[in-house]
Amino acid sequence: MNAYRPEAVRTDHMPPQPLPAHADDDSEDPVYVNAKQYHRIIKRRDARARLLAEHRLQAKRKPYLHESRHRHAMRRPRGPGGRFLTAAEIAKLEVEGDLPRSKDGQRS
Repeated sequence: MNAYRPEAVRTDHMPPQPLPAHADDDSEDPVYVNAKQYHRIIKRRDARARLLAEHRLQAKRKPYLHESRHRHAMRRPRGPGGRFLTAAEIAKLEVEGDLPRSKDGQRS
């Protein structure tokens, strides 16, 4: 049996899909999401809007679910665009002395 099957190799990769903006969204730039997740995100938005219309869902949501995860994320150093830095990027910034410090003296 041949281990390589040409029919099993996919060459048509799905490009990122722009996510439609909410009515209350002020940003003009489209937000690109994983193409495989796009339809599920739209379906979840539709379900949330339907539940809000039926008054079966609270309009106000908590900003985050777990306090400890939020605190941990707030302490992590971030790069351009708000993304988290990798361990290699953090080590490089520490050597260069460019890693910003938070108010309590910890690295941010």
